[in-house]
Amino acid sequence: MNDRRKKGLEKEISRIVGMSLLTEVKNEKIKNLLSVHKVELTKDGRYLDLTFSILDLKNSINKEKIMEDLEKLKGFFRKIIGSQLSIRFVPEVRVHLDDSVEHGIKISSILNEIKQKDSE
Repeated sequence: MNDRRKKGLEKEISRIVGMSLLTEVKNEKIKNLLSVHKVELTKDGRYLDLTFSILDLKNSINKEKIMEDLEKLKGFFRKIIGSQLSIRFVPEVRVHLDDSVEHGIKISSILNEIKQKDSE
């Protein structure tokens, strides 16, 4: 699969998964807390890595429970992708959680602590 086609498929899959997350997923926790962060298709098109980011970091969120719920939705995402795209082989979906937002907040709080210590 060439790079241009791969990028186009990733963009379209991102749109499909994002819309289905908003409109068709019944689990309110998943629907309200997650957004599609990154979609990556392997070169051969057999696997699709969906990376979700957590939107609300103020509440204590059980990441293991969210991952379990996402694992249950893998087949649903594959079915939706297969019904809306006309491709020969619908890729196997793998789900991941993105920690970059949480990591950024942690770094920001450390920098704020250092700034306060320097000002004192």
